[in-house]
Amino acid sequence: MNRFTRRGLLGAIAPVLLGVTSGCNMLSVPYFLFAAPEPKKEAEIGTIANKDKKKENKILILTYMKLDLRPEFLQADREIAFFLEKNLKELTTANKEKISIVSPRKVEDYKNQHPDWQDKEVSDIGKHFKADHVIYLEVNQLSMYEQGSGGTLYRGKADITVSLVDVAKPDESKPPQPFTASYPRELRMGLTPTDKSPAEFRASFLEYLGKRIAWKFTAHPTRDDFYAD
Repeated sequence: MNRFTRRGLLGAIAPVLLGVTSGCNMLSVPYFLFAAPEPKKEAEIGTIANKDKKKENKILILTYMKLDLRPEFLQADREIAFFLEKNLKELTTANKEKISIVSPRKVEDYKNQHPDWQDKEVSDIGKHFKADHVIYLEVNQLSMYEQGSGGTLYRGKADITVSLVDVAKPDESKPPQPFTASYPRELRMGLTPTDKSPAEFRASFLEYLGKRIAWKFTAHPTRDDFYAD
């Protein structure tokens, strides 16, 4: 007769504990041991998916960036939107949520054809694209280097105002929320130009911002909080 002995139990747990001590998230242990659902954090601002999971919501990502940002961040708002779209698609697919996202090319064409688009209501622009929700990002500040390092140490900093507008009921939308981020996080050692070129760091930084902002609109695995950067 086979019995699951104490030695057998320790043998089963040991690899998991070894993984934890080598950097794995302790919250994931039950998932590995007992095949329990992986813990997730809910959307930080509000979900963009329809409550009826059979229905698809159309999402417009709209960005605005101040013109006085440093030249190395030229068109950075478009890249943040690209990475936000990528991460939203991945997360909503994993969460079995149906969304479609307006083509970034169509959004940029609209901006070029309407130079005064910033004077319009965000909800009206959403109606133009027949969207259910508009994610509006106002990029206030971006920087790449640790202050006082003389350009010898990378530390990406971002200050972005994030809004989620319900196109059908704009007055019921939550007020804009500030989003600030450091990459890598302050507790982690900064990277130097010998680790990555400025172009490589810029891309990694903007991808990180896209990922973090995506968490505001759909659930994400708790473990990602520890490994995002």
